Amino acid sequence: MIEVKQISFAHGENHVFDDFSTVIANKCATLLGGPNGSGKTTLLQLIGGIHRPDSGSIVINGHDIAKLKTKEQAQLRSIAPQRRIFELAFTVEEIFAIVKPKNRAAHAGEVFEALDLFDMFSAKVTELSLGQQQRVSVALALIQSAEYYLLDEPLSAQDTGYTQKLLDLITLLSKTTGVLVISHNTGHIAQYFDENIYLS
Repeated sequence: MIEVKQISFAHGENHVFDDFSTVIANKCATLLGGPNGSGKTTLLQLIGGIHRPDSGSIVINGHDIAKLKTKEQAQLRSIAPQRRIFELAFTVEEIFAIVKPKNRAAHAGEVFEALDLFDMFSAKVTELSLGQQQRVSVALALIQSAEYYLLDEPLSAQDTGYTQKLLDLITLLSKTTGVLVISHNTGHIAQYFDENIYLS
């Protein structure tokens, strides 16, 4: 369970959260929605340890992440950012090799197959379309062994076929892990999620 406990957080003069609390269950697919500027990505980054709340705490499976080392946090959750920038011309297979075998999830092969990535292994990631790069980014997060997956707009710039495959994969993964997905278009995909959090 991820427990967000009475957090407050501000970007300069912009107070994004003020005494905000929520719970994200394990073995559950949770959809995080809300208008632009409501704090969706900021909440994911706070849970991911990229930012720290000004007050309050975030506890994952009983561990206050503020008290954990980076490596210990990485074992708890894996993040796919909204836009991962690939600057070096590695092949897709080389990108995935970044995740060492000991840190690779047992379902990695299912991720590659579900997202049609095997045929891309020999391609240079910098030569892929933005949509294909997004698929590589999402897969890079999902093949890591973690108890929670945090995906920021994983369905953006994707066609209907890929969207359905990723939703089916999220449903599958949520049987054994927690999956938190940010989407600005929640109405069309809400049926695939067990829980919904809406930020206003």
